[in-house]
Amino acid sequence: MGILTVQLLTLGAGTGATATSSDGDSTNAWVVIALTLLGSSVIAGLITSVLGNLRAAAAARREGYANAVRSLIARGEYPYRVRRRVSDEPDVLAALVGRGHDLQEQLAACRTWVNSEHRALGELFDKALADIDANVKQATADAWNQAPMATASGMNLNGWGPGDQRPHLARLERAIAYRFGWRRLLPRKLWHLEP
Repeated sequence: MGILTVQLLTLGAGTGATATSSDGDSTNAWVVIALTLLGSSVIAGLITSVLGNLRAAAAARREGYANAVRSLIARGEYPYRVRRRVSDEPDVLAALVGRGHDLQEQLAACRTWVNSEHRALGELFDKALADIDANVKQATADAWNQAPMATASGMNLNGWGPGDQRPHLARLERAIAYRFGWRRLLPRKLWHLEP
């Protein structure tokens, strides 16, 4: 039973079932109705605001993690871009070097964001980056030492490169799932990161 029903029953019980209410009782009933409606709109507004803020925070977190994973993937792909360059002209080399610098800055920004968002995920991000770099650094150095590609068939690298970097991302990706929905409430020791 709501407040309005209780108030109306109280008014009806005090005056008899067939008695008419006086102006005071009528005013009290309207005050109760107005306060009930106002209170429910305020509560509904608060709930809507809280849910909207939670959705916005989750969307920002989702975008931050997507950007972090995108940067790690770009780091793994960088040696292929260098190896598949079409010339050693200064503008081509400058574009590749610029991309490498931009990638370094992006990774540093992602590292900072992930570490500030969640410490355990920051550790997993750092480990994934270190594992990717262990393969990518040598491949990138080798790619710079190779001659540029002169033919379309040369773009087929036949197994050259740092290899598949996906295994280095797997634990991080599984951990990211624990930053959304009901799993966000679980403590770190209950996360299942192994396949």
